Amino acid sequence: MPKLIALISKKSSISEEDFKNYYESNHAPLIESLFPTLSGYTRTYLFESNLLGDTLPLESDGAQSQFNVITELTFKDEEDLNQFFERGTHQDVVEAIRADEANFLDGEKTIMYRVE
Repeated sequence: MPKLIALISKKSSISEEDFKNYYESNHAPLIESLFPTLSGYTRTYLFESNLLGDTLPLESDGAQSQFNVITELTFKDEEDLNQFFERGTHQDVVEAIRADEANFLDGEKTIMYRVE
């Protein structure tokens, strides 16, 4: 099952709560409507309030991550993934996504990986 992982940062001008609310209420439905070949679309939020402090010996030095959410996009097969990438080249799709992202995230910081 192909999977993409995106590391995403919120705009500095909005709160963690507003970021999450906007993502869940506006952006996630938009992405799901634009990309029907998605078989899974999950978000794991990495907010400062989630830090465990020094309770785990294997943690990093406790520095705050530059990312606020890990987004996972899954597809049932390579064909669906390829359709996702093809659809992502359409100008109207790109414009809709960029316009929405400008409301809540810092798109220049987004990093995406393909994982197995």
